[in-house]
Parts: sequence; structure tokens; C-alpha cells
Amino acid sequence: MARKKLQTVLVLQGGGALGAYQAGAVQGLLDHGVDFDWVVGTSIGAINGAIIAGNPPEHRLPRLKAFWDQVGHADVPMFPLQVFPWLAPLAGMSRVMGPLLNGVPGFFSPRPGSLFNLNGMMPTHEVGFYDTSALEGTLNALVDFEYLAEAHVRYCACAVHIPNGELAVFDNTQIELTPKHIMASGALPPGFPPVVIDNEAYWDGGIYSNTPLELVLTDARKNDTLCFMIDLWDPTERTPGTINEAISRHKDITYASRSKENLNAHRKLQDMRRAIRRLAKLVPAAKQKDPNIKRLLAMGNDASVDIVRLIMKALPDDSHSKDIDFSRGTLSARWAAGLHDMGRVCENKSWLNPRADHVGLVVHELVQE
Repeated sequence: MARKKLQTVLVLQGGGALGAYQAGAVQGLLDHGVDFDWVVGTSIGAINGAIIAGNPPEHRLPRLKAFWDQVGHADVPMFPLQVFPWLAPLAGMSRVMGPLLNGVPGFFSPRPGSLFNLNGMMPTHEVGFYDTSALEGTLNALVDFEYLAEAHVRYCACAVHIPNGELAVFDNTQIELTPKHIMASGALPPGFPPVVIDNEAYWDGGIYSNTPLELVLTDARKNDTLCFMIDLWDPTERTPGTINEAISRHKDITYASRSKENLNAHRKLQDMRRAIRRLAKLVPAAKQKDPNIKRLLAMGNDASVDIVRLIMKALPDDSHSKDIDFSRGTLSARWAAGLHDMGRVCENKSWLNPRADHVGLVVHELVQE
């Protein structure tokens, strides 16, 4: 069987302000000369992904930086905290109260009166506490939609089709994408309203699955694949000791989307497909023409899959509101962490290590320092 070329895939979770970590990790990949054949994203991952896939290589990093510079807000002055350390919890709260009360520039703004009108009827595209129309202008400024339509890099944004509750995948190799498709992937209720496309309403893909890995693993049965998977929610953090930590852990576990379980299941499937392919060589040629045997043998393949999984670790003062902390200092710290972690991954290149012939899928995870 002819082998197809190795495809390099980038998979990006949703996580609001945590997406700055993804941007730093992408810089690490670009710094090490890694290019992408396919980018799959959900929510903030879809926004980062659109900027990457929707620009020529020389514009990707500058425009990622432009987006994260735009959505950041001023930090709380540190001097009062040095004098009055007991104010630290209030400082942490203030970092998220700004976006909650005032919105985020170029991203979303409060919808006046919505909090006091929970049962009032309104158009579908207004059913949310915030107005995300500013994001459309931001995407038009930072994504070259003509370039995206040419599919130099395959790009998929994942959303939920509200009428049937099923996953919707907006694929630039199948349809012409607009800012609305990307906005739909990030329309997390009840904060953000549904996005209506061709008279159909969509919500954030994270409601269905926040880790859009299934698309890649289904395709990987046909193609040798190197997949960089950048997760923003760590399901392995410590047991909570406070209510704040309990809320944070709940979100981590929910939005991690059972990634490890899915990877283990697909590892077994890919290893089985590889075993079937090896067994096929032992079946006499005459037997292989039998329709039943031919159908069984078609389930096998020799494709190899390497999943490089990078999981963002919490910052020391993270709270359950970390995904709406758009303060510039925090965004900068997350970007730096992503850049550092991906630098270590690229220096190690564990996916180049030899593997046993029967192994079809290997997951590579960063050993913590």
C-alpha cells in the first residue's frame, strides 16, 4: 500500500483568555520551523487557528500578537499589594471584573439590561449577556479570508448546531468560511449569543467536546500524522481545599473533555488496524479475493500517528475565573509559558524515536521540570 506523506496537524482547545498559552506554544513551533497542513480548533482555539491558517507564514505570528495585544487590559498596580498583601484576593478579582463589567476590546461588550430580562423574548442573535459583534471586525482585520478559502492550510472550526445538539464542523476545504463561522465556534452561552448562519443557530463547540481531536484521529487511519495538541485544561491538578479551587477543578475536568480516555481508545484501534495489516500478509492471495475476507482486511492500515500533547499548567494565583482573566500581565505569563514548554518539546523531538512495528499510535507528553 502506498504511503502518503506525513501530515502535521495542530489541535487547539477552547478556554477564553487561556488561549494566550496556545499562541505562545505556536510561536515555539514556528521558531523551530514547524509548519502545519491542518489546524482544528474550538472556541478561542478556533480564533487562534483562523489567524494561523488564514495568513501566509510571515504574517501568522505578528497577527497572533496583534490579537492578544488588543484583547488585553491594564494590570492592577502592584505597589498596593506589596504594602498591603491582604489585598491580593481583591486584586485577583479586579482582573476579571473588568471584562465582566466592561467587556474586552475587539471581542465582546455587555448587552445593557440583559441580566434583568432573563425571560424577555428577543432575536436569536441577541440571546446572551454580551454582544460579540466587535469580534467580526477583529477577525476581518487579522484573518485573510481569501487566503483561508484557498486552503493552503486546511482549517476546521467546531461548533454545535443548536436545533439538533450535534457537532458542526466548518471546513475550509468544503465551504467558504466567514467570520461568522469562527464566531459560532466561540459562542459560549449564556454569556455569548448564538451565531446565525444561513438561518441556522450555532453555539460554542466546547459544549459538545472542547477537544476537537476526533476529526484528526478518524482521518489518521489513512495518513501518517504528527499532531500537536495544545490543551488548556489540566484534569490532573491537586484536590481542592477551598471553594474557589473546587470550582476551578470542576471546570478543568469538564473542559478537558476526557482527552486521555479518547487517546487510549484510539491507540487500541490504531494498533489493531496495524495488526490486521500485518496479518493480511499471511493470508494467501487467493483467499484475499473472498469478499468477506477482503472486507475484513480493508479495516487494516500501516499509518502511524504521533500525538504531542502539551497541557497548560496553572499559574500560582489562578482562580476559577482564569479563563476570563485578560490582564496583560497574565496573558504575557501564559504566552511565555507556552513558548517555553513548546521549546522543550521541540528540542526533545520524542516523536522521532524508533517504535515497535506493532505500535500504531504514540502519545508524547512533556515531563514537568
